[in-house]
Amino acid sequence: MKPLEGIKVVELSTMLAGPMTARLLAEWGADVIKVESMNGDPWRKQYGTSLSPYTEHANPNFDMQNINKRFVAFNMRTPEGKEAMMKLLATADVFLTNYRVQALEQMGLTYDQLKDQFPKLVHASVLGYGSEGAEKNRPGYDYTAFCARTGFLRDFAPAGGPPIMTVAGVGDHSVAISLAGGIAAALFKRTKTGVGDKVDVSLLQMGTYIFTCGILNGFNGREYPRDRYNCAHACSNTYQGKDGEWIYLAIVDYRRFPEFCGCIGHPELAEDPRFSTQNAYYANKADLTKILDEVFKEQTVEYWHKILNDHDLPHEICYHFKDVPYDEQVQANHYTYFHEYQDGTKTVFTNGPVHFASIDPAKIPCRESRNVGSDTKEILEELGYSDDKIQKMYEGKDIR
Repeated sequence: MKPLEGIKVVELSTMLAGPMTARLLAEWGADVIKVESMNGDPWRKQYGTSLSPYTEHANPNFDMQNINKRFVAFNMRTPEGKEAMMKLLATADVFLTNYRVQALEQMGLTYDQLKDQFPKLVHASVLGYGSEGAEKNRPGYDYTAFCARTGFLRDFAPAGGPPIMTVAGVGDHSVAISLAGGIAAALFKRTKTGVGDKVDVSLLQMGTYIFTCGILNGFNGREYPRDRYNCAHACSNTYQGKDGEWIYLAIVDYRRFPEFCGCIGHPELAEDPRFSTQNAYYANKADLTKILDEVFKEQTVEYWHKILNDHDLPHEICYHFKDVPYDEQVQANHYTYFHEYQDGTKTVFTNGPVHFASIDPAKIPCRESRNVGSDTKEILEELGYSDDKIQKMYEGKDIR
């Protein structure tokens, strides 16, 4: 039995953070029903942002957040559509949304509007800037509330350069795993009390948490952005090999510095007065970085990787995104998998970031998304609607 088997999740969300949260819950065994507007989640049409293929049968950019769900479309502007939503919520354990409070209020779907009618329901929300404060109603996106507001874009950039160009979903997917954990905790509480809870995670909140160390450093006076010569120390830095690729050293224990110097062929560095004590080593980090720059340029990254591995010295090659799907360690642990659609379109998907003994990571299902409202009739039948009633709702544009 999977951890969330028997749990029903009703998802009313768009784009990335909310849908990915629901996808994780589905991977953990929940029955996830995604409720879309009559026009569908706008992320269905955003395939161009990832250079992803888009065909009649394949939409991997959308599927990455939405596999293993069922899809219904209700017109929340009509009484029949609203009633169908309420009947669905009456059967649910979790209601997950990233709609702003103003929109939820108009539909009667805020926590305060639902908690008395559905006391066992866990109400989970993705927020932009939090539930309090003057900016609580601002639209929040990954790039803005998470990346720009928290210092990520500006202070992770090299000194003197523009803000970094990040990749979509860094904040959204961080929110997703945190909110999924919060939902699981609320469901556990319900087993003890019989009462649901309100759970929310904001993009600003998540960014503030993820960048805890940077915020602490900034509070204590460290200046950002930095260049490579203003590092923590020279053995926690990046170096470029003869082949133009990069490697990251993470030799944080100064006691291993002499061993490192010997393995790269320069034992004399450990005896150099500028680096021979830990205090001097920290004080002269720029000088040592410049020396190591020249040393690492003498051989390829793979050469250095082998030598450092032989000495069990912490480091890693700086890989490219395009390399990750084929990484043998990634494949061995089923962190990604390859998928082929019925029309031959091929893609790579990532699995969720948690493994359970009860879920074989090699056998996690991949139920592709289908058209907007593809499961509406089936879901309404489960709620007790007759065929005649469902047909009238289609004709009245209450559902799709």
